[in-house]
Amino acid sequence: MEMENRLVIQQQALEALRESTRNLLVAERLLNVGNVREAERLKEEARQQRDISVWLMKQARPGELAH
Repeated sequence: MEMENRLVIQQQALEALRESTRNLLVAERLLNVGNVREAERLKEEARQQRDISVWLMKQARPGELAH
């Protein structure tokens, strides 16, 4: 059961990282067309998603899950 929980958490972490990457790609496009305000907003969202991903990966380490 613990292994299944770790796998689920790792999947969630990867999805958060994918979302972060998507936001950064869109932010880059927005910067290229001059929409700095929206690009900055998406960059901040990307940072938040990255932080969530890191936190989740820490939770997925063996011994980190609550029993």
